[in-house]
Amino acid sequence: MNSYHLIAPHIKQRLEQIVNIPTLPQVLAKVIPMLSDPKVSAREVARVISQDQSLVSRVLRIVNSAFYGFPRQITTIDHALVILGFNRLKAAIFTASVLEIFKDGKNAIGFDVQGFWEHSIGVGVVARSLAKYLKLSNVEEHFIFGLLHDVGKLVLDYYGKEYYKKVIKLRNDKDIPLIKAEEEELGFNHSMVGALVLDRWNLPSDVIDVVGWHHSVLDYEGKFLQSVAVVSIADALTRLIGIGNGGDPYVPDLNQNLVSLLRLDLVSLDLILSDAVNQIESMSEFLKIVRGDG
Repeated sequence: MNSYHLIAPHIKQRLEQIVNIPTLPQVLAKVIPMLSDPKVSAREVARVISQDQSLVSRVLRIVNSAFYGFPRQITTIDHALVILGFNRLKAAIFTASVLEIFKDGKNAIGFDVQGFWEHSIGVGVVARSLAKYLKLSNVEEHFIFGLLHDVGKLVLDYYGKEYYKKVIKLRNDKDIPLIKAEEEELGFNHSMVGALVLDRWNLPSDVIDVVGWHHSVLDYEGKFLQSVAVVSIADALTRLIGIGNGGDPYVPDLNQNLVSLLRLDLVSLDLILSDAVNQIESMSEFLKIVRGDG
């Protein structure tokens, strides 16, 4: 059972009244469930993606950016499959899909959207580095988990503007963390919104749980505890090194219980951050794609 189903009914009802949940474009509605279906072949995914040339173009721009680091131009989705493999391409497709949904980002209000994406991609990179260090089986998925961990903030900013204005004002007036302002003003927070939206989009339970519980890992009792902890730590580390803007200037404490849970220490965290920072340094072109520049 995922996080969305654990939200109290009265909170869920209020959340659904406030937030106009976005629907997926037709091709994305087909593609996203396919990405999590082990019975679906990569060629089938490529065929469906090819029905939307805007999505194809965005995916190819992402995989040809310095962030992916391939010296030769990748010209087709089939070519990308051969060069990247399905798992890495899946991360690029998820990224392109989310960007497509929020492509009118310059019209958003309430917080620094560019900084939001820098932070989200940074968390994705750090989470993937953590997963690689821990030798988890689904390393590439952790980039997706990190990318989407705060998607509820973006949904609130886009689709619940009038309510989120009040949250931002409360955050500024009281000088409190954004999540505290959300809970005080709305009665729920962006993690719950993210879980609700991803559930509606039929994303798999692991990403829904990570998004829904990354601020309350020690209360989580599901089967994806490692991944939830990885993203929570990645979020704290990304804020600590100042990548992007998580919505407020507060840096959460690195929870030592989570560090112990994953059997990490200061030496391992330093190695993981060094690996991640090397990748983050190649993000500038990637972020241009996010912003829709060029």
